[in-house]
Amino acid sequence: MKNNKQIKLVIFDWAGTTVDYGCFAPLEVFIKIFQEKGINITYGEAREPMGLSKIDHIEAILKNSRITDLWKKKYNREWNKNDISDLYFNFEKKLFEILENYTTPISGIIPLAKKLRDNNIKIGSTTGYTRKMLDIVIDGAKKKGYSPDIFVTPTETSVGRPYPYMIYENMSLFNIKDPNLVVKIGDTISDIKEGINAGVWTIGVIKGSNELGLREDEVNAMDKKILGEKMRKVKEKMILAGAHMVIDDITEVYAAIKIINQKLEEKNPYLLLTPGPLTTTKSVRKAMMKDLCTWDDDYNNLVQDLRKRLLDIAYLNSKKYSVVLIQGSGTFSVEAVIGGSISSEEKLLVIANGAYGNRIGEISNILKHNYKILDFGELGAINLKTIEETIKEEKFTHIAMVHCETTTGRLNPINEVGEIAKKYNLSYIIDAMSSFGGISIDMEKTNCDFLISSSNKCIQGVPGFGFIIGKIEAIIKCKNKAKSLSLDLYSQWKTMNDFNGKWRFTSPTHVVRAFYQALLELENEGGIKEREKRYKENNAILLEGMKKFRL
Repeated sequence: MKNNKQIKLVIFDWAGTTVDYGCFAPLEVFIKIFQEKGINITYGEAREPMGLSKIDHIEAILKNSRITDLWKKKYNREWNKNDISDLYFNFEKKLFEILENYTTPISGIIPLAKKLRDNNIKIGSTTGYTRKMLDIVIDGAKKKGYSPDIFVTPTETSVGRPYPYMIYENMSLFNIKDPNLVVKIGDTISDIKEGINAGVWTIGVIKGSNELGLREDEVNAMDKKILGEKMRKVKEKMILAGAHMVIDDITEVYAAIKIINQKLEEKNPYLLLTPGPLTTTKSVRKAMMKDLCTWDDDYNNLVQDLRKRLLDIAYLNSKKYSVVLIQGSGTFSVEAVIGGSISSEEKLLVIANGAYGNRIGEISNILKHNYKILDFGELGAINLKTIEETIKEEKFTHIAMVHCETTTGRLNPINEVGEIAKKYNLSYIIDAMSSFGGISIDMEKTNCDFLISSSNKCIQGVPGFGFIIGKIEAIIKCKNKAKSLSLDLYSQWKTMNDFNGKWRFTSPTHVVRAFYQALLELENEGGIKEREKRYKENNAILLEGMKKFRL
């Protein structure tokens, strides 16, 4: 049965998106009408509110604190509604005089419109122009080969952007009820807010945009590195405004629609998930479609290759380190290490500053270990001096801590604690559940004996098993120490080594295949360093966006 969940309507902005490369027609007029009032505004100040209805745009310029101060200095009073009306009257008069000169379609929009129609996708439009203004643009663009199916202006809806009503009017005229089947494309922050407020897919376009603010000849002549940096800043600004996607130019629209259609086919409503299981790729999920037996040579060979690849991405020597896979969540693997590496005669120091550090303490308590929790509080930073003083006061054999404490996202100083562990000859255990695969870790530099993570975190697989990267000599010391049959670290490692990747008990075959695919995708991305770079960029964007919501 054919999937009807496909994009049916694309709604384009006009100036800066489909005509008037760089959005210069209204810009020049805004500059002139303020100059005539004795107020010199910059191009940046004139561009900032672009996309709003023109009368709202004028008011937004006046609300700029610098312009407000200039107005007071010039006229010895605050600006008022009459001033807005006066400025708008002059704006309309001057814009009508030049508007027909700014109706040339942006390169690529005419063949794109044909391709959309050939694929039964309707073309709508919204604008900051009034109906009278847009009529001039419609006529000029049509003569040059571009014309949408529908034209909606703030004149018909009473209010313009960022309100969603022009988009709703487009949908109503095409009898489309589901906003998931609609894409809004524009070049301004107001365009993006309009699309997000309407609940439709929203795409920002960089080249030709008001936000980039360059003429086409300037873009073509500009040094690629300088242009790339300018485009990067525009992209970041659009993403922060809420854009689902940002494309370089209008020719990439159809490819973007194909990506959206794939998401609609997947029936996955989530765009971003929390650190538990995180968003997975379609190819990772597809890898689980094949059934395998735990005894198959092909499957066991895959397990062995997976173990090798984990060492490779961590830059570790297989003669010194090995990998053990354990069924269950990451906590199962943590318990396997705590229960399998510490005897009743030994003592563990647990460093905690969040729920997962304290969980190591809970595990130790259940296992009846001799242990001590050094808790710095959920919002507290780890104090290296306090750790060393505690070790001097009591005799410990092991030390355990969480690298990235998931409760707060805090990164703890694993290298510095590793130096302390080495100084006092302590076996060192790191829970790297939320960091390995997404943050570069030099395991040899940390001096740790065991590093633990899971299939569903930064490597971007699905939940089902954890893995332990350990020094071989430390793993061998775990023999006969386990307090559990199924979580026997040494026995699991020995079986995997002696029987070519065989698990002691039924393994999560589908999850393993998904994880293997995720490992390949990590390698194709450029490894952990490149993924860390992407995560840092995303982190900066998320933080900046969340600051805007903070009261």
